[in-house]
Amino acid sequence: MKQQKTVRTYPNNFTNPTTALNKALADGWIVVMSNSFDCGNGQEGTEYILEKDS
Repeated sequence: MKQQKTVRTYPNNFTNPTTALNKALADGWIVVMSNSFDCGNGQEGTEYILEKDS
């Protein structure tokens, strides 16, 4: 069975912009899709759909 979750990364001026993604990838999650999103201040972040066999 596969599990999925969503992780967002943020522009460099945000606190810990890629920490959640780096941790998930180190834990064996893989990226299956990504989309950009508006951070609300004229900048864009990226939202990743991750998947892992359970």
